[in-house]
Amino acid sequence: MKRTFLFLLTLAAALFLWTGCSKAAAKEADLTMVMENMKQKITNTQMMDLSSEDLMPNYGIDPNDVKQFAAYVDSTGTKGDEILLFEASDDSAAGKIEEKLNDRYHQKEIEMKDYLPEEYAMLEKCKVERDGNFAALIVSPQYEDLEQIYHNSLK
Repeated sequence: MKRTFLFLLTLAAALFLWTGCSKAAAKEADLTMVMENMKQKITNTQMMDLSSEDLMPNYGIDPNDVKQFAAYVDSTGTKGDEILLFEASDDSAAGKIEEKLNDRYHQKEIEMKDYLPEEYAMLEKCKVERDGNFAALIVSPQYEDLEQIYHNSLK
């Protein structure tokens, strides 16, 4: 009787742990609102928003892979500031978007290394991030503040 009770108790505990750890809750965030919060911290006054029509020609990102996004980039070409926030339609699309953001990061490295050394130093502190179906590239002198806003928004 004692062994049966211990067996059932162990089995119940194992099932509880298995179901509790099986899958994390999906992240949520309103990227338009996240970007609005970020804009309050950005000191570059020469930034512009991008539309879905800019995704394929500028980044090679298929708009069909995107559930929502917000993009705010330097309009002068003399600064490296570029904030790209995406929620992909699914895990496969998130992988594609992350790859395209990494491509963009490496393109910026090549462009800035010799021609914009101060901007290159800023870029080296930044990175592409992915969390579930969310992917982001945040390049800004205010990187730490913007990254914190981004992370705090993913619930």
